Amino acid sequence: MKQFNIQEIKTAVDQYGEIVISKNSKNNVVVMSMEEYNKNTLKKEIIGVVKKSEEEIERGEGIESDKAFEELRQKYGY
Repeated sequence: MKQFNIQEIKTAVDQYGEIVISKNSKNNVVVMSMEEYNKNTLKKEIIGVVKKSEEEIERGEGIESDKAFEELRQKYGY
């Protein structure tokens, strides 16, 4: 297992700005820029919403697109 010292962490901060130190699904330590972390987090959230939507559709809980767009127009006035 690789040990990080303070100088390596400082170098990463100097190179990338804010960083995040975390562990991935394989239990490896991961160092990434805050920008990359935010992109990955947003991507995971979007995938989660899409999966939830697909499950709702499979259970017959979806609505027709015409109805959905009409509800959006009424709610947001466009």
